[in-house]
Amino acid sequence: MSRDEDIARAIRQRRVELLVRIMFEGAVPAPRSGFRTETELWDYKGDCPRKEREHEQAWADMAKDVLSFHNKVGGVLFFGIDDSFSFRGATTRLDSKLVNDKLRRYLGDSIWVEYHREFIQPDQRYLGVALVPPRGPVIERFKSDAPLVSGQKIFSTGGSAIREGDSSRVLSKEETDVLSRKLATPTVGKPYIIDEPFFRVLQPEYTQFIPRAELCSAVVSALGDPRTAVTSLTGIGGVGKTALATWAVLEAYNKGQFDFIVSMTAKDRELTSIGITALEPALTSFEALLDATVDVLDFSEVKAERIEEKEKAVRELLQEGNGLLYVDNLETVDDARIISFLDNLPIGTRAIVTSRRERVRVAARPIDVDVLNDQEATAYIKSLASLSGLGYCADLSDSECVHIRNACDGIPLAIRWALTKSESPQEALTLSENITKSGRRGDELLEFCFRRVFEGMPSTERFVLEVLALFQRPLPFEAILVGAPIPHQRTIDALHQLTKDALVTRLFDPETNDYSYSLLPITRTFIYSEVAEQKDLEQKIRRRLTDYFEARDIADHDQRLVIREVRQGKGASDSALVDLATAAVRRGDVNGAQDLFEQALKRNPRSWRAARRYGEFQRKQLNNPSEALRLYEQAAAHAPRMGEDRALIFREWGMLLRGSGDPDATDRAIEKFEAALREAPNDPVTITALANMLRRKGMYGRIITLLEPLKNHPNKKTRAIALPMLLQAYEHTSEIVKAAELRAEIGQSGISEA
Repeated sequence: MSRDEDIARAIRQRRVELLVRIMFEGAVPAPRSGFRTETELWDYKGDCPRKEREHEQAWADMAKDVLSFHNKVGGVLFFGIDDSFSFRGATTRLDSKLVNDKLRRYLGDSIWVEYHREFIQPDQRYLGVALVPPRGPVIERFKSDAPLVSGQKIFSTGGSAIREGDSSRVLSKEETDVLSRKLATPTVGKPYIIDEPFFRVLQPEYTQFIPRAELCSAVVSALGDPRTAVTSLTGIGGVGKTALATWAVLEAYNKGQFDFIVSMTAKDRELTSIGITALEPALTSFEALLDATVDVLDFSEVKAERIEEKEKAVRELLQEGNGLLYVDNLETVDDARIISFLDNLPIGTRAIVTSRRERVRVAARPIDVDVLNDQEATAYIKSLASLSGLGYCADLSDSECVHIRNACDGIPLAIRWALTKSESPQEALTLSENITKSGRRGDELLEFCFRRVFEGMPSTERFVLEVLALFQRPLPFEAILVGAPIPHQRTIDALHQLTKDALVTRLFDPETNDYSYSLLPITRTFIYSEVAEQKDLEQKIRRRLTDYFEARDIADHDQRLVIREVRQGKGASDSALVDLATAAVRRGDVNGAQDLFEQALKRNPRSWRAARRYGEFQRKQLNNPSEALRLYEQAAAHAPRMGEDRALIFREWGMLLRGSGDPDATDRAIEKFEAALREAPNDPVTITALANMLRRKGMYGRIITLLEPLKNHPNKKTRAIALPMLLQAYEHTSEIVKAAELRAEIGQSGISEA
């Protein structure tokens, strides 16, 4: 094997250590004899680009070289070797993520460049190695113009570059079009597993489908539901949406469920053993969708029509049969007419789509594709043993499979990526654990899974993710609200959408009786790297959250101590919060009291003390009897089984009920007063309140029994309430003598008989 063949193979295999060993010698690296030149496979640069914005031209130059190597057979750029092939050392500390973040402006996200720091010297100079993978089936192009320097740009959007000998040649858009046609190659393998009249189904990406019972059932049900026009499978990248959709479409084909099936994919890149590789998407525009449909239905003559006529013809064709449209990777489609078409399908036509986020909303059944569970992941890993280079997967125990699954957050793509990068069970276990720690190999996986969805989401959702990425433990909603500079309702909406997208995990915390939110470790690793790039962002978020958790917004010292315990989840009791709320009422701080009462009940909904006190607050301070009744009912449900506290709750509940205006208010009030009286048989307030309700029902015998013990009560106010009712009861029961005696007693004491 020749020198260049050795280098090309090492580039394809991404073996940087082998490249360095072959090409350099000495502790201070110097190119070996035979490598003191530049070729189609490598180039030397005196230094790497610097990070500052004023060095953008240097990054454009690097983008030109990267693209030229990529469009040839791949290559490697060495930084720190001058024109005389002597080591001078790269001086700016870079890593793969930073390099790709800079290059993405010009090259998009379909090329991933590995960047390594080798031969690090005592003064931190080093040999920079930028490994450029070879292209896939398509020629890659520049995604934006190079900076304007002295009135000129070294490349323009739509153009490209190709390596010719030891130089990188920039191509115009027209030259790139010519080269693209010249280098076009037929697709390797069949794009469709079914390709026959009226039926076209995409080739499965799996060698063995791993059934996921609940998801499979949901998709099959949706495809058969006449109320559902579009079955929408959503989830993060690499979670298995395409595999599930393709399986479901094949199942429908085998059952003869549809008269025709049209399949197409908008996938424009994939993650392979040589890196992120660009693909030529079959679905690029609305017209491509229409053309694919008429091809399957054998009406190719319609393709020559204007697009308006073509759409009309396709709609008429779809109305005539029971058909299915399968659109894969819908998130990469920019043509809004495709979404509109799917939102307005002719009745009888169904569609199944995959996307990282919901895009079709009319008559759609959204199905969230979650990560693999332990059993599914184990079956998936074992199924890969039949693939070349993955035979060792058969030797993994179930517990080791679960270990890899957990390290990869159950994402099939991440699991397979870790396994294909390994040559043994131990290496697979180690690499999977390091995905969230790696600053090199793992970044490529994270970019592929999350970059597009992160950059495509609104700023409110990015703010929420940035707050969550700073912490390993779940955060309550209030903390997220403090950390993210967005309004309350928009924070709720953002969390709802992110949870639906499986980017955020929602957990119930029994200690606080509320939901908290967190990120999967792989997601957190990607988002945190984005936070780290924004100057002072992490410090600002942490400062806001520190103020919140330390309750620095609370002026009162005693109150601050309790609120601090609550916010930090250290178990401050609801009683302390109720006491603080009561103190706030005395100070006239109505809003503060209400907030504290609500915190107490939120922390412990079973707190009868908090519910009763809050009920009194609603009744007397806010004049809200409806809410007071609800709170007393809540207090009664959790009241002590016996004793004075139970008596107090039921007595005041009865007081509220008697004036509530309900048709059965009297009977319900009597019921509550009776319950209170059983616990406090000598309480004059309960006795007189019950007697008053009994008077409404004419139950005078019971009134006499209740009130006679109060005739000589030491409290004049109690006698003033009880004696007139007792007199009325005597009179209605013809107790003439007792009535006369009581009337005289009332007269002497100055109590009114009314």
